[in-house]
Amino acid sequence: MKEDSKIWLEEANWDLENAEILFRNKRFNTAVFQSQQASEKAVKSLLFSRNLNGWGHSTSRLLQKYKELTHQDISEVINDALQLDKHYIPTRYPDALPGIAPHKAYTEQEAENSIKQAKKIIHFVKEELLFFDEQEKQEENKYEKEE
Repeated sequence: MKEDSKIWLEEANWDLENAEILFRNKRFNTAVFQSQQASEKAVKSLLFSRNLNGWGHSTSRLLQKYKELTHQDISEVINDALQLDKHYIPTRYPDALPGIAPHKAYTEQEAENSIKQAKKIIHFVKEELLFFDEQEKQEENKYEKEE
């Protein structure tokens, strides 16, 4: 795995751990935001591993870019990403929701669901990265045998 891809995935895992810590401490809005960040960084890791630009904060758009490369049906993880994308701003800004502070607006269930969605996306990314790593190893072995 490329070094920049590895760093992004490491940070995605860190954000997911933070989401779980925040969840246990009933900081639901921030747990939701950290879940969104974890999924975004994981998908960026995947894109960087394929030499693609990971610009932007919409996890669903980043996954769409990956889908265009691979042509595989990833609609399930894209749907999870869409749910998380909706929380990018309202989890943090007091003027994003009408008349309610973010820390009062988010529920335990929303935080729990967001963590599950982030875990699903990160699992998907890890599986894809593993597939590409195995492909690269096979290519290296093929060339070594030819020499």
